[in-house]
Amino acid sequence: MTVGRRASVHTPADDAAARYATLMRGPRIAALIGAGTALATLAGNLLVLEQMSGLLFAVTVPAALVCAASIRNIVNFSPRAVARLQQLTASLGGRFWLWKTGTGGHSGTPFAYGAEHERFGVVAGTLHGIPFEMGHLSSQVSTQYRAPGGRRHGYVVIRLPERLPHMIVSFGHLSRVLGVRVAPDQWHRSQRVDVGGGRDFRLFVADGGEAAARAFFTAEIVALFQRVGRSFDIEIKNRSLSLLAGRSPAAGSERRWAEQWGLLEEVTGSLAGSEVWKAVGRQSRRLRDEPLRADIARAVAVVFGVAAIAVVVLSLVVLTASGVIG
Repeated sequence: MTVGRRASVHTPADDAAARYATLMRGPRIAALIGAGTALATLAGNLLVLEQMSGLLFAVTVPAALVCAASIRNIVNFSPRAVARLQQLTASLGGRFWLWKTGTGGHSGTPFAYGAEHERFGVVAGTLHGIPFEMGHLSSQVSTQYRAPGGRRHGYVVIRLPERLPHMIVSFGHLSRVLGVRVAPDQWHRSQRVDVGGGRDFRLFVADGGEAAARAFFTAEIVALFQRVGRSFDIEIKNRSLSLLAGRSPAAGSERRWAEQWGLLEEVTGSLAGSEVWKAVGRQSRRLRDEPLRADIARAVAVVFGVAAIAVVVLSLVVLTASGVIG
């Protein structure tokens, strides 16, 4: 019989805290590796080599971009943002989770694609009688490729009174890197539906859902979603409305956080008091559960086009720096 050392007991809260700490360390590690690699290769170019090295240049630029993207994740998904969501629990009478595995049953694009989905800093409650969940999603591109920082998204998922077709209002937030939009909408252009929001209000509706979309998107809803679009892309599927962005809803200054929370209160209040649900309910009974169709050919063409341009630009820079091109 052994005496003296007490066996440690791990609780679910301890496991959640450990997983949360691991998620927070990922971008910091990536930023340090990226910064160290970029500085080392840059020093090699400036101090050791007499001519610009194409290999080192090709390493320096990607490493600097990885560092910048990781720092952006550190700032936009900071413990401060998580703490702000935790503080909502008392006023809402809701629940807070520091870390949760999986997608939680949500069906928005960041939840539907990728691998190893984890949520952190999650608050769930009710506003104006409508259930919602707000938090942060971490995922990987695939199980074969794992980036230290992963992919991060901020989200709000709102439960709707009636079922709606699969719809996306794209403002480009999910296709930006370091604040710059790098890809067009991936959805087939034949699914675009005009509900009067103007050129920037890019609404895509799954086949067969056009009538329900027009019943839902009144002038008031369109105007409200245009304001939402300053911070989020919008995706609707069945009875879930998802607000999606590459930044935490609670990130930034106190003023921004107050504006984001006020916007969420306005959205839930407008949806709860809207008169569209009777008309939407009649349309929803005839809906088929059809997903949006992606324009695969266009996406492939864009990816290869961007890659070709990047190769040409980098080659010209290296050749010019090496003196081959005068």
